[in-house]
Amino acid sequence: MKNKLKEQEKFEQVKSRNSSYPITANQRCYDPENNNKISRLIIIILFLALLADFLLPPGLRAQTIILTDDLGHRLELLRCPERIISLAPNLTEILFALGLNKEIVGVTRFCDYPEEARTKDIIGGLVDPSLEKIQALHPELILGFRGNPRRVIEKLQGLRLPVFVFESGKSFDDLFLLIKRIGQLTCRQVRAEQLTWEMKNRLQAIDSQLSEIKAPKKVFLHLYGQGTGLWTCGRDSYLHHLLLRAKLKNIASSVRGNWLVYNREKLVEDNPEIFLILCQNQESFQKARDWFLSQPALTRIKAVRTQNFIFLDENLFSRFGPRLIEAYEQLAKAVHPELFPEER
Repeated sequence: MKNKLKEQEKFEQVKSRNSSYPITANQRCYDPENNNKISRLIIIILFLALLADFLLPPGLRAQTIILTDDLGHRLELLRCPERIISLAPNLTEILFALGLNKEIVGVTRFCDYPEEARTKDIIGGLVDPSLEKIQALHPELILGFRGNPRRVIEKLQGLRLPVFVFESGKSFDDLFLLIKRIGQLTCRQVRAEQLTWEMKNRLQAIDSQLSEIKAPKKVFLHLYGQGTGLWTCGRDSYLHHLLLRAKLKNIASSVRGNWLVYNREKLVEDNPEIFLILCQNQESFQKARDWFLSQPALTRIKAVRTQNFIFLDENLFSRFGPRLIEAYEQLAKAVHPELFPEER
């Protein structure tokens, strides 16, 4: 009995002692062990959410894309496009370089690189794409480039198709921006960044080889097979910028515009040291070379007297895309062989 009374008395004392210190809501909730468990649980949930978003196919990720193209048209995509049509060969090459092989559903008949591009549905040409074929492919994104007629673009927009057009582009910086914008449109920003980084490294290596050149060589770039006349590139073309980068003087640089027919008398007066012949193949190159050599009025030109003709692959040099770095390297080695002794 006495033991029970002592226990009861001890309990009352403890109870009385505790009641003198009110317990706040924070004190009642605080439990270090439970709080650590909750924190770990939150971290795990966030990690799983991020992992799930990464593992989902790009088209299923919740991502709204809003960009304005070079024609001022605002395009809004509610998700990453899974069905893409390219209306130009250079855009096709960029899409493949960004790893969008499966997403590409349609290309032009001129899109022949990489080889896999030939396996895609053909929607027509640069200036005459089939609107019916394009609609039948149910595109989620259509990419156009300069050279696609404005009337065709307007018809696509009139059909409420998701078309985005790139109009500008002269320098390598413009090319890097083009790749970046396509990466944004297609949810391939990381790959676009990696691709441009790789290209910039190659560009820097070539530039360093040419850094000691002080006097640019005078050249005439001829677009063979583009019709009658001496077709060449003016100062607004990306090929002109490529020539400048390669430490060459384009004798047509004083003329505004992209492409033009050069005057024969002016060509003789300018007296270029090198003729750059841009054409489809070696057979076409030989025909162009033979024609220049057969013209009595051109024999005073240094490039003709020394027979200094250089072949430029039309397929490589005519694409404003990732392979333009390769074109630049080939050009540099062809006109400045003394700076690349390992290539001899």
